Amino acid sequence: AIAGRLQVITLMAQITKLRVESELHRLAELIGAQPNQLPTIDNSKEAWPNISFSDSGTVYYEAHERGDELFCFPAFDLEHLMFMAFKDITFSMAVEHEHKHRNPNEDFRRKLFSNQVELMRTLNSDWADRTQKELDAILRTAHFTD
Repeated sequence: AIAGRLQVITLMAQITKLRVESELHRLAELIGAQPNQLPTIDNSKEAWPNISFSDSGTVYYEAHERGDELFCFPAFDLEHLMFMAFKDITFSMAVEHEHKHRNPNEDFRRKLFSNQVELMRTLNSDWADRTQKELDAILRTAHFTD
């Protein structure tokens, strides 16, 4: 267990703010995400995703609202950090797309979920598969209504 923790700390030490910012913008360009859709870096806005770096070298994907923590997830490596960030970014993009192309005879989640998975696939096929599995789990209890 100690060796695993040391490995995580070593990996996290290699993740710099510049590297995170560069990767965020590189991936955002692939899917047409705008800079205002990206999380902030060490500059938490209210109720907006932020990437923070602790003094110990751990990198967190987090959000706060009115001083309360909404979520705070440690990143295991740069890929994990990007997956967490782009899962949220692609969801927001898919919501906007679905709203503009709504079919009143179809459960809005069909288009939303499909679009999110395709955006994730553009970035990384493993991310798309993980996202699809998470959405499938939602649909097992909250079925489409059309």
